Amino acid sequence: MEFNYKAVDRTGQMQAGSLQAISQSAALNELARMELLPVRVQLQDRPAWAGSLGRPIRFGQVLSTRDIVALTLGLASLLKAGLVLDRALNVLGSTSDRAGIRRLCSDLERQVRSGSTFGAALEGHQRIFPHYYVTMARAGEIGGSLAEGLERLGAFVERAASIRERIIASLIYPIMLAGMILLTLVLVLTVVLPKFKSLFAESQISLPLPTRLVLGLGDFVKDYGWICAAIGLLGIILLARAWRDPTLGPRLDLRLLRARWTFGLIAKTQTSRFLRTVGTLSRNGVPLPQATNVALGMLSNRALLTAARDVHERLKQGHELSRLLDRAEVFPKAAVQLIRVGEETGRLADLLIEAADALDREAQGTIDRLLSVLVPGITIVMGALVAALIASVLVGILSLNDLAF
Repeated sequence: MEFNYKAVDRTGQMQAGSLQAISQSAALNELARMELLPVRVQLQDRPAWAGSLGRPIRFGQVLSTRDIVALTLGLASLLKAGLVLDRALNVLGSTSDRAGIRRLCSDLERQVRSGSTFGAALEGHQRIFPHYYVTMARAGEIGGSLAEGLERLGAFVERAASIRERIIASLIYPIMLAGMILLTLVLVLTVVLPKFKSLFAESQISLPLPTRLVLGLGDFVKDYGWICAAIGLLGIILLARAWRDPTLGPRLDLRLLRARWTFGLIAKTQTSRFLRTVGTLSRNGVPLPQATNVALGMLSNRALLTAARDVHERLKQGHELSRLLDRAEVFPKAAVQLIRVGEETGRLADLLIEAADALDREAQGTIDRLLSVLVPGITIVMGALVAALIASVLVGILSLNDLAF
């Protein structure tokens, strides 16, 4: 039988062609011998109706990260138990209580039975499975260890989701606290103070300076607060446009990356995602240049992304990863040293993941220390502002009492 294929070579370039093989498995083995990572392998003479099987289906709801983790680990367990891929997908779909997972498993099962590779079937659902997920699944499929590859992939996705959720959870309380206190200040200035203003006006006395300042601030917020809010919103819009600008945006990203007040958190968190993806792909047998190419999608800071792209291009020329990362001068030095040890000991994939773990621990420690100062700091500062407002009103009331006596 003749199979058409699309595959990626060791340099990350897309190759297309056809080959003779007695089965799809034999075709996959031949591509592996040619050091090609398949994107799609299918029979040349497919019936016309089969073309529709490769199209992505639309789900009524987007699956959560936890759904994807459960699906990945469940599929790995069934494959380890000895089930073939299409049968494992059928079992997962029939036992799930989520309609989205049932449709997804059904569609993947149909594509696998029609001759598509598992990686090609996943590629038809890019809204659900990111590029690195598809590549890691393909690598395990080529190496004949799809179950082990999916098990590592599920653990990778679960850990990444856990880190993101932990960071978000750490920031929720101080943000809510600041918002509530700010709302309290606005209510005091716009609702409470005007009631005292009429009282002070009737007395026709000269009010103390703190009271006059606070009453004037209340009038300003009440009369011009919406203008200030509009200016703030406009500033946010202009800043967002500047960030999207292809010339100015990368400069802003670089300044943000090197700013002292970010405490290196951007470099640590994004480098961690980049290194963990490269390490996991390398452990699954993906060549280093291709692994770094896939991991580029994990970077959102354009200064880091530009440096990582340069690393990717130079890796194809045979340079060492640690030297390239060190030369870029934007990646954490401690992680670069661990990677150098990995290259020297032949344990690069393991040390890449250890470096990512170390960066995650450092980032979480930094966040914990900042929150230990930020939360009481916000409470003290905002409490002092509220107390100053109340004190200024009390001073004015006391001046009324003095007038009465």
